[in-house]
Amino acid sequence: MPRLLALVLVLGLALAGPAQQLFEQASGLLNTVYYGVSPLRPADLTQKYRLRLEEACRDQAECAYETGVEVLLELLRELGDRHTNYYSPERYREFQATLSGGTSDRPRLGVLLGYLEAYEGVIVLDVYSGSPAEQAGLQRGDRIVALDGQPFPQEAARRVPFLNEATASGQPLRLSVLRRNQPLELSVQPARISLQRLPSLTLRESGVAVLRIPSFLGSQVIGTRVHELVRQAQAAGARAMIVDLRGNGGGLVSECLAAAAAFTGETYRRLQRAIGFVEYGFQGGQVFVGTAMQRSVFYTLEPARWNGSAVVLVNKSTGSCAEYFAFDLQDAGYPVIGEVTAGVGNTVTGFYNLVNGGALQITTTQVVRRDGRPYAEAVTPDQPLSDDLEALIRGRDVLLEAGLERLGAVMTEPPFPQPSQPGRLEILAR
Repeated sequence: MPRLLALVLVLGLALAGPAQQLFEQASGLLNTVYYGVSPLRPADLTQKYRLRLEEACRDQAECAYETGVEVLLELLRELGDRHTNYYSPERYREFQATLSGGTSDRPRLGVLLGYLEAYEGVIVLDVYSGSPAEQAGLQRGDRIVALDGQPFPQEAARRVPFLNEATASGQPLRLSVLRRNQPLELSVQPARISLQRLPSLTLRESGVAVLRIPSFLGSQVIGTRVHELVRQAQAAGARAMIVDLRGNGGGLVSECLAAAAAFTGETYRRLQRAIGFVEYGFQGGQVFVGTAMQRSVFYTLEPARWNGSAVVLVNKSTGSCAEYFAFDLQDAGYPVIGEVTAGVGNTVTGFYNLVNGGALQITTTQVVRRDGRPYAEAVTPDQPLSDDLEALIRGRDVLLEAGLERLGAVMTEPPFPQPSQPGRLEILAR
């Protein structure tokens, strides 16, 4: 009987139009694997939005994928789980390229941008290592106010599309920049860039090392790199460390666990699913995965162990796996400074391919401690402090200053040193 039912469903999808195929596949996945924190069940929403799709497709000879996507997005909005999302084909290709260390599919500058409604242009929050932006001399805190003499649109939502349109052709651009409110002109050549962002290390004259971890995307790469950089900091005689997780939207469970172990020695996560659970952790140089009955080694690395003082910097864009990292270091006694984090730090997601080339990111797991206690949704800093963009464009990094002060250091160097190793606020990567 189950085989007959599966056959009927497959035939039904084959006979349906593109929009119906997409919706039925997506809703079927949600009904089967979703195990998130929403009080609503996907199954309770499916029929409501199936009827809405029928209405939307009524006057179309062949209802296109785009219509199915629109209805699916409505369903996801009502479900209200910020960790369960639709990825367009373009966005999903970019995600996969980021995971594998691939390149962007169009020319870019290689910057992480933000903006403030009251200030023109866009603000550089981070510069990708080896990117056209780095080669042009762009720095964190710069405010780009014009491209080839054309000012950015006043409407905030139009600013990044304006930049995208200007860089898409790959032609050289002249950037009008305000750096600490002083004007300067920079020339940049947009290019296809590597999307994988590696941790980097800056050694300051005060003896404080700044470890910047922009992402945890990169299997068996990020954790290994963090341990290498911790060893480098120790060999250079660093007495304290600032770990900067601002703008880090997360990544792979294995990588945040491995990276955190460079400060805590061991790490552990229990991933509770609808049926059963899976354990992830780091112990003795090994990243392991398994169940209570059987474990297997995912990969090994040469472990380091930081033995000095440290603080962790977070903001409202620190999310998911980066929140796990911050939880682990906070539990180990390292102070966290900054803003309450994004609030998706107690679940794990999986990605599922859709018929239109896109994907569905679905919460499949709730994360608990070894003793079964759930994690909070977000990290609450020990020292709450705003990641002040107005101060940033004037030349002050408020959280970095607070971290240095907490570690007994003073700001005697430029506030935004370049890494010695490659490696409503809205955060936008471009």
